[in-house]
Amino acid sequence: MPRRRRTPRPRLIPDEAPGRLFLDPGARRPLPSLVFLSPLLAFYAFGLIWVRPDLAARADLLVRQAVEPLGLTGILAPTWLVVLVLVAWHLLRRDPMRVPLGLLGRMTVETLVLAVPLFAILGVAYVVFHVALSLAMPGSRAASTGWLAVAMTSIGAGIYEELLFRLLMVGGTLWLARKVFRWDSAGLVVAVVLISAGIFAGAHTLDDPTRFAWDSFLFRTAAGTYLGYVFARRGFGIAAGVHMVFDLAVKLAIVSRHVAAP
Repeated sequence: MPRRRRTPRPRLIPDEAPGRLFLDPGARRPLPSLVFLSPLLAFYAFGLIWVRPDLAARADLLVRQAVEPLGLTGILAPTWLVVLVLVAWHLLRRDPMRVPLGLLGRMTVETLVLAVPLFAILGVAYVVFHVALSLAMPGSRAASTGWLAVAMTSIGAGIYEELLFRLLMVGGTLWLARKVFRWDSAGLVVAVVLISAGIFAGAHTLDDPTRFAWDSFLFRTAAGTYLGYVFARRGFGIAAGVHMVFDLAVKLAIVSRHVAAP
């Protein structure tokens, strides 16, 4: 008797499904990420040039110092770096130029939903380590300078920290491993995400190493690990958006506490 062919069992949750939340592969492409973040980049640049240059995020200043030897100077050097990296990545991938409005809408919804676990991580850190809001967002100028500082520092941290620690560190390392060394495995992705998360946590004490504390370090490592997962699964634009939403909510909470204080 001829052997019966086994019909493959359908997956309950497919890896990719265009047009569906959390499954649309278009969200991971560089061009949609650039279009998604463009209004926020423009707002941040406008604020730096014409309103408050002193509100540059620490990651923004770090990027300026890093790219200055390459000839990229000026207050907008990190902004142009984001654009150049994403455009170059888009050209290398030879992706289509079209960015549907529906995709941008789904990316917005995903950003808001995927920010929720970060608040859960903060809640666990508060219960276990008693990490306060001020420790989660140290040195925040938002409490003393109002809504503009809240918006600008949240946007700057979200975009430029994700540029450094996820797009360049995680994405760049994985690209190098896959394209140059032909090394690709789930273990590699996990290791790179964890190492970058530890560096991300440690970088928050660069300006004052005496402020180091294990509770805040572990919280930021957990947050960085989650953001690395979001980047790997849903792309740079959503990872930066999740980071921004979290920063914005925490800084607004700090502002409200200061306003309510007698």
